[in-house]
Amino acid sequence: MNIETKWLEDFLSLADTQSFSRSAEERFVTQPAFSRRIRSLEDVVGCELIDRSQQPVQLTPAGKLFRITARNLIEQLKGSITHMQALNQRTEAVIDFALSHSLSLSFFPKFVQDSGESLRGIRSRQLVANVDDSVQALKNGICDFLLAFHDVSLEGQRFQHLSLRKDKLIPVCQTNDNGEPRYLLDTDDKKDIPYLTYPQDIYLGRRVGQLISRTFPQSALSPCFESPLADSLKLMAMQGMGVAWVPGFIVDDELRQGYLVQCGDQRWEIPLSINLYRCNRPLSASAEKVWTTLSERYSMPEIASASDPLSGKQS
Repeated sequence: MNIETKWLEDFLSLADTQSFSRSAEERFVTQPAFSRRIRSLEDVVGCELIDRSQQPVQLTPAGKLFRITARNLIEQLKGSITHMQALNQRTEAVIDFALSHSLSLSFFPKFVQDSGESLRGIRSRQLVANVDDSVQALKNGICDFLLAFHDVSLEGQRFQHLSLRKDKLIPVCQTNDNGEPRYLLDTDDKKDIPYLTYPQDIYLGRRVGQLISRTFPQSALSPCFESPLADSLKLMAMQGMGVAWVPGFIVDDELRQGYLVQCGDQRWEIPLSINLYRCNRPLSASAEKVWTTLSERYSMPEIASASDPLSGKQS
């Protein structure tokens, strides 16, 4: 597959303007050249993205779906380039943390706040990516630390970790008018319970999938929405859209205030361990100072080991 970045930017421009002539002007090319580039993109994708029979032009159903993909690709590429440029200019007092989206919104800000003195006078920076890319960033020296759920791929003498928090994935849903779970897992009548899912190729998705398939293979959970972001599933659960398994730390306030309620007993809980990883190679003086201070605050660094029977390689 050979898709040029400029084709994606052309497509996003056309999706916004709904006009070949206006987008051609915006992209500083002639209209025939612009039209050829859109057609080249459609040829590579293998379907029509633009409905040219309407005026103004409209996105086809495939085009509406591809628009999301194109926007994400462009934003990720720009973000990666910006981060690489920043790395090239990094100073001694900048600490880079790689972490997944699930930990970037709810856990990392609290971690930085709680670290207090450890990061005083030091600028910290997030590198947010999927878990595989975050692990590679640690291995390749692109970041100083990796904040992640327990990862068995980081075993051996090359890595150390601090255990920051033990938590659980818990099933939650909206309450009914009586303050009880709108959906109840601990019942014989489990028909058509809407299920807010993670993709099965990411860590949290595999953990929940393993629980359901191994322990409750006959449960009638009906997937109705999918997102890789635990915070998105939480918001959908708060709207009454279904049951979601989310880390306890992101729903503490919602459970306390009654916006959400746990809708299954301990059989439906999944243990989680959130760790901070580093390579054993020497880090910058600032990073080593941070690690030493955090080691005193949490626990002494130890060789990463596989202690969770349901854990697997993350992605």
